[in-house]
Amino acid sequence: MNRRTNKNLIIGGLIAALCIMAVGYAAFSTVLTINASSSIDSTWLVKYDTTATTNYVVTNGIGDTTAPNTAPSSSNTDAVISFTDDTTARLTAQLYQPGDKVVFTLIVRNEGSLNALLSKSSIIPSGCTVEGNTCSNGHIKYTVGDYNKTSLSAKDGSTVDTATINVTAEFLNDSTIYAYTTSETASIDLTLMAVQARG
Repeated sequence: MNRRTNKNLIIGGLIAALCIMAVGYAAFSTVLTINASSSIDSTWLVKYDTTATTNYVVTNGIGDTTAPNTAPSSSNTDAVISFTDDTTARLTAQLYQPGDKVVFTLIVRNEGSLNALLSKSSIIPSGCTVEGNTCSNGHIKYTVGDYNKTSLSAKDGSTVDTATINVTAEFLNDSTIYAYTTSETASIDLTLMAVQARG
């Protein structure tokens, strides 16, 4: 084998090696493109039922059959529920004498796609003193009860899971018998508290 043949073999080998390296580099430097997208469709919507109409009961106390210790039958200001937003309810009671009370019933709805746990509602006083689950203003005391259930399942089609909470406003008994012309009024704001249920 002469020198020229050896030279040709070396050149051919180098060219072959260069081609192999080029192909390998191209294989390792290929750009990986992923054309995909993802989205989260979960919604959180735990709220008061702001459309409920029969959500309080008024009870007359002592002297409710004898004037002047009876509120006028035409009075529509014994109890008022209004909503600042979906999670804050304002409860207002106008009471006339010891023993009078109003029991408010608030309905909570889970209209979202996530399970929820209800916790103790937050009382925001409107001029009254909060102690635990009560709020007192003059002769009127509000007592916030517990929810009838604390776990609300996510909305399933048209089915919405609900819970209720009762709040009692009562005219405290003392030595003074009030006539309806000297009624007292007190309000509280009740903020709904809920968190996402685990699992």
